[in-house]
Amino acid sequence: MINIAMLTPFFTGKLGGPYNVIMELAPILERKGISTNIYTTSAIRKFGRARTEFYEEKSKNFKIYRFDSYLKFKEYRTSFKLLPFLLKNEKNIDLVHSHSLRSFQENNGLIVSLIKKKPLIISPHGGISINWDYRDKIPKMISDKTIGYLKKYMKPHYIAVTKMEIPIIKEYGADDDHIHFIPHGVNTDIFKPVDGSSLKKKLGLENSDIILYVGRIAKGKGVDKLIKILNLAIKKNKNIKLVIIGGDAGYLPIVKNLIQQYNLSKYVTLVGYVSKQNLSEYYSMADLIVYPSRQEIFGLVLCEAMACGKAVIGSDIMGPSEINLNGKTGYTSDFKDLNKVSEMIVGLFDNRKLLTQMGINGLERVKEYYTWEKAAESHFKLYMAVLNQK
Repeated sequence: MINIAMLTPFFTGKLGGPYNVIMELAPILERKGISTNIYTTSAIRKFGRARTEFYEEKSKNFKIYRFDSYLKFKEYRTSFKLLPFLLKNEKNIDLVHSHSLRSFQENNGLIVSLIKKKPLIISPHGGISINWDYRDKIPKMISDKTIGYLKKYMKPHYIAVTKMEIPIIKEYGADDDHIHFIPHGVNTDIFKPVDGSSLKKKLGLENSDIILYVGRIAKGKGVDKLIKILNLAIKKNKNIKLVIIGGDAGYLPIVKNLIQQYNLSKYVTLVGYVSKQNLSEYYSMADLIVYPSRQEIFGLVLCEAMACGKAVIGSDIMGPSEINLNGKTGYTSDFKDLNKVSEMIVGLFDNRKLLTQMGINGLERVKEYYTWEKAAESHFKLYMAVLNQK
């Protein structure tokens, strides 16, 4: 087995991102002879003060090591036992793959890569284009100017999940030979067209034209714009209803105030968090998925919706604009002219043939370009190519 050390500040489904990617990739990579070892920080359990266990074995070749983090600067989480552990067990590391950028964990990976001559791959997960907006930019800037400065000389390989991310990574100091385009995928065993009629009945939406939003309830996701769009759309189509799925990221009170302000209570259903295993029924129940995110490196929600055979309206930014082909699988928008978006929605509900065809086109596109099997195969080929260069 080839041993890959994957580094990330945290590894929990509640914080998504790298967790979801690794959880999908690891089982497929295992079948190809790749052993995945996660090195991350501990987390407080949902109930009580006990920390998560240090060692967790998902399978024989998929293991997690969690190190207590008593000091952190926003999401820059320090674990001082991590580096000694990695150096002591370097024989169990063939390649270092950091699933974070400007993090304490990545910095440790850089040191191990430098001292022990281990190849290094970095998946930024939006860390170049988005993280400067976060309040933890000071420790990340310090990281860039200190240990992170080594990247200019070590020339690690980077994975870009969208083509638009490639020039951004180049600005960060990488050249064409060290940037690899590998888009994320969607689990088509879970996300596929199913019968959503019983769920529609349960929610009292049998005779409705249903818009669905899936994602965190956060300002960056543009949920506030979606409420305003709904207010405009129902003036032309009273059958339109909006279903919102997602956990609160501190923005739910503002969304509820907007719903009250526009008197939309009977038009909006707030579902809350829904597990991945149950999402396909919600996607299948809906007629149209709208995703007005203000910042997004990829846009997995669009892939999930399309895998369930649904047309989508998404932002014309980064990943969403590459995944969703404007006019073929749905529409793209900058979500500045909200009235125009409302007209898109009403127009699609008036043209069911086009709405259905867009859903069919989306499903075909996902199967061709966005599956985890394809992503895992690309990761495997990259690992082998980098190791052969060593």
